[in-house]
Amino acid sequence: MEWTIVGAGAIGCLWGASLQQAGFGVTLVLRDATRLQQFRRAGGIRLTREGNESLHRVKATLAGDCGPIERLLLCTKAFDTEAALRAVLPRLTPNARVLVLQNGLGNQQLAGELVGPWRLAIGSTTDGAWLRAPFEVVHAGRGQTRIGASDADSSDLVAELPDDFSLEVCSDPDIETTLWRKLAVNCAINPLTAIHACRNGDLVRIARYREELIRLCDEFELVARARGTQLFDRPLAEQAQNVAAATGDNFSSMLQDIRHRRTTEIEQITGYLCREAERLGIAVPTHRAMLEQVRKLEATQHRRDSNHG
Repeated sequence: MEWTIVGAGAIGCLWGASLQQAGFGVTLVLRDATRLQQFRRAGGIRLTREGNESLHRVKATLAGDCGPIERLLLCTKAFDTEAALRAVLPRLTPNARVLVLQNGLGNQQLAGELVGPWRLAIGSTTDGAWLRAPFEVVHAGRGQTRIGASDADSSDLVAELPDDFSLEVCSDPDIETTLWRKLAVNCAINPLTAIHACRNGDLVRIARYREELIRLCDEFELVARARGTQLFDRPLAEQAQNVAAATGDNFSSMLQDIRHRRTTEIEQITGYLCREAERLGIAVPTHRAMLEQVRKLEATQHRRDSNHG
């Protein structure tokens, strides 16, 4: 079985190396010729896991040169979902399956509309990974990837993976709740760290930041209750603080995006929550403030880039 991966960030590279190690054919679809040249210089995906380094010689191509796709893994930023899928849509075989492994909410529904809901599987991962350099991925924290689907059976995808697959993967009959749980923690941690330019652990250590986190969690729980979504067996504020403490030395992906002057996923994370709250008639003023502040940070960075252009 051949896997095609669109989105060669940390998670895409982690999965690419792990699938190749398990004996699957793997092809990365890269966005432009510059990235393809970078990949050729790298010689493949270099994976560091538990202190051991390995080189995985997967293939790489551009969307226009891509062959037939049997299994597609989409790991792009959430805002790139439509463009990324449209580029490879003509290459999907009749029995192709598409696994979406992204942050945020809303993009999964869009993916289903584009590829057909019967093809779609949805994933949520707690694996920790970061890129040391392009195509050099560090598997920093072992987690779990849960795979489910609303209109298809995802168990066949999980069953295709060998028992000794190096990532922990399981089927999830209620993937929507899993996605909402991840959204809850991301809404609490990511915008705050981006705005305050701090590590995750500072949200617990610094009283003012901790108070903001608790307000965000309280507002999120109002929306979850109105939807009938069961989050955790403890208050969200406690769960979010536990995650922030456990990943205390980490810089969130949203903060890294701001620092590298990249577009963030704020619209698919906090923006999605605010839209859902508005639909339900629930006030979430702290989340709305976070949304506006991150938008301003992005706009400031883009203006700087324009001025230096």
